[in-house]
Amino acid sequence: MKRYYQPEKFSGETGDLFEFQQIGQIDTQNPEYQKSLRILRAAEAASGMANDYVRFKSALKLAKEYQPYDPTNPDKPFARDIRIALQDALGLTAEEEMDRVKFYTAARSPLDLFHGVDAFVEYTDESGNTARATFDLTLNPNKMAYKSDIIISGEDIPDASADKKAYLQYMDSVARQIIAKMIVKQLHEHKKVIFPNASPETKA
Repeated sequence: MKRYYQPEKFSGETGDLFEFQQIGQIDTQNPEYQKSLRILRAAEAASGMANDYVRFKSALKLAKEYQPYDPTNPDKPFARDIRIALQDALGLTAEEEMDRVKFYTAARSPLDLFHGVDAFVEYTDESGNTARATFDLTLNPNKMAYKSDIIISGEDIPDASADKKAYLQYMDSVARQIIAKMIVKQLHEHKKVIFPNASPETKA
C-alpha cells in the first residue's frame, strides 16, 4: 500500500515559506544555476525579449534542470502526496508506470516570476506523450487572478494529523482536477495522451 506523508504544519508567516515547506524551491544561489540563467537571459534578449524576460518553454527547461529533489521522489509534503494521489487516480501500480508521473517545483525561477507557475506535474503515457498541469500555491484565500491551471490555497489543505480522511479526499480531488486540466489542454494542443482509469467526471 502506498504511503501518504503527513504534511508538516506550515506557520503561514509568508507565502514564500509556505511554498518552501510544501513544494520546495529552486536554489537560485547555486552558481551553476546563475550561470545558466545569465546565458538564457542573454539568448532571450538577443531574440528581442526585454527586462530579463524568459519565455515559457525556456523557463520550463531551466526549472527542470535545477530541481532540489528527484521529480519521481520529491521530499516535500504537497509534492509527494499529490504525485501519489495522481498515480492512484490514474490506476498506476507498476514501478515503471508510477515513475512516469513527475513533480517539479518552479518556485523562485523565471517560470514563477514571469508565468505565475510555482510547480507543475507531468504524466507521460506508454507512447511517450506528455501532459502537464501547473500550480499556483498561495496563502491568500481571496486570490482571484492567476495564470496556472490549478490554484492551491493553504487554507484549503486539511491537516492530516487532525483529519487524515479529509486530507486524502482533498488530495484525490486535486488529482482529478489535474487529469481534467491535462485532458482539456492536450485536446487544445492536438496531443493524444492516454489517461488510464480516468473517471467519467475527469473525462467530461
